Amino acid sequence: MRKRWVIEERDHALESYLSRELHIAPLVSRILINRGIKDAHSGSEFLHASSSNLIDPFLLNDMERAAAFLIQAIHKKRPILIYGDYDVDGVTASALYLEFFRKLGAEADLYIPDRFSEGYSLNEAAIHRARSHGFDIILTADCGTSSTVPIRLAQGLGMEVIVTDHHEPPEELPQAFALLNPARHDSTYPFRGLTGVGVAFKLAQAISQLLEMRGQKSEHHLLSSYLDLVALGTVADVAPLTGENRIFVKEGLALLTAEKRIGIAALKEVSGIAGGEVTGGTIGFILAPRINAAGRLSRAEKAVRMLTTGDSQEARGIAASLDQMNQERQGIESRIRDEVREKIAREIDINREKVIVMASQEWHQGVIGIVASKVVDEFYRPCILISLQEDGSGKGSARSIPRFNIYKGLEACSDLLDRFGGHKYAAGLTIKSANIPLLRERLSAVITERLEEKDLIPQIILDAEIGLDEISFPLLKEMTLLPPYGMANPEPVIVTKGLRIMEPRIVGKDHLKMKLKKGRIYLDSIGFSMGSAYNDIITSGREIDIAYTPELNFWKGTYGVQLRLKDLRPADGNR
Repeated sequence: MRKRWVIEERDHALESYLSRELHIAPLVSRILINRGIKDAHSGSEFLHASSSNLIDPFLLNDMERAAAFLIQAIHKKRPILIYGDYDVDGVTASALYLEFFRKLGAEADLYIPDRFSEGYSLNEAAIHRARSHGFDIILTADCGTSSTVPIRLAQGLGMEVIVTDHHEPPEELPQAFALLNPARHDSTYPFRGLTGVGVAFKLAQAISQLLEMRGQKSEHHLLSSYLDLVALGTVADVAPLTGENRIFVKEGLALLTAEKRIGIAALKEVSGIAGGEVTGGTIGFILAPRINAAGRLSRAEKAVRMLTTGDSQEARGIAASLDQMNQERQGIESRIRDEVREKIAREIDINREKVIVMASQEWHQGVIGIVASKVVDEFYRPCILISLQEDGSGKGSARSIPRFNIYKGLEACSDLLDRFGGHKYAAGLTIKSANIPLLRERLSAVITERLEEKDLIPQIILDAEIGLDEISFPLLKEMTLLPPYGMANPEPVIVTKGLRIMEPRIVGKDHLKMKLKKGRIYLDSIGFSMGSAYNDIITSGREIDIAYTPELNFWKGTYGVQLRLKDLRPADGNR
């Protein structure tokens, strides 16, 4: 699918100011401006992210109440049940809590609901079970914001519930003992982008600070050791890599690379990347899918155990099991994706439809979310895939494009749904099968009302247009300050126009490699999986415009400049 090229508007005065104040190249200044940075202080914090810039955890609503209560519970030896979610964010938040509270001497145990028989978040049967096992405190990890009825039941049974979450809240919040969520409508916390594991870290930070203030034993000096977990959950949940998240991920990636945690070392080993550097891409494409596999095909507690164990043999055994599950998941995913493509080809005019809503009894409930994400990538439409159950209900996963908030879209259709929850890009829902056609119709109308046609065309946001002569080693060294890349801090994409193609060839699995020349300057380029898709342009003999990320490439003992292609078009092309 061809993409629109959209170049960010240039602010020459601000660009010059940031270049001068931060001693950086104009191009790097332009990239910072495009990420929303408008002053030197913010720019310095972004380029030199440090844990010294973390926000006061007590700015989160209910934080002091929650932290003080949990400290008292630990001292009184009251057992605490950590109630987590089964995705990577919930697993890492659960692992952080379990390790943190046990190190403080707390009687802490874990419960993560079964995706298939219980579904997401708190449920009444689990509340009754917890009470019968002697728990009167429940601490949620990445869930609970919408669990009004289960929380009311828990209170009726004499239990206290502390919710730590980041999902979009309903209009009326549940009456929990404390509800820590930066997305609360009444939140004054300066950064709303925390994930579930990010909120968990803030609670651990607050408890440590309170204990230190009281002169008691705390884990404050060990807090940074949890940032590998925070980085895993934050990247896997596709959270914005700005503000505190940028600090968490930058420091957490270093810990993941160093393999300080036995479970991480084991997981990297079975993934074939033992001893290698961990980047955001490593998490997204290699580590997170294996951790997620536990909750998708089995029970997520297994992944928590791997992340918290001190036994290397146990860690290797669990990691091998997760790797095997992930291979099984890939096979299921491939089959469902093929079926969805066939249904789209048969049943949908993709040029007219605003949303893809499909259901089947044959689709695995634990995998449809991944497939929905890939359908969005391929067809650039919000997508809801629903696994139909024997009782006539359906459990669905929704994913969306940047310009459409899928949670708000479902909110507009809430009368058709039994339950729903999530955030801007991803949500889950349960629905009666009879309402599925109505959901498709209603959601399509909502999208038509809220989006323009251009919003349904994929686009590449270009940071700047430069010439080949502006790319240098010093510039690329400065650009190494910009990662980690991810949501809200994408890799910089540059455009250069009017280039001649030299020595084009296909390498590996359909990767396009060529030299690109302008005047006397030529540089190497690589376009992954771009060989066949752009064959007509390459063989036309015309000059081309390219959208790319410049990078240093280490090859045969030396560094060279390489242009990693994102897209290309004929030099006289208009789009």
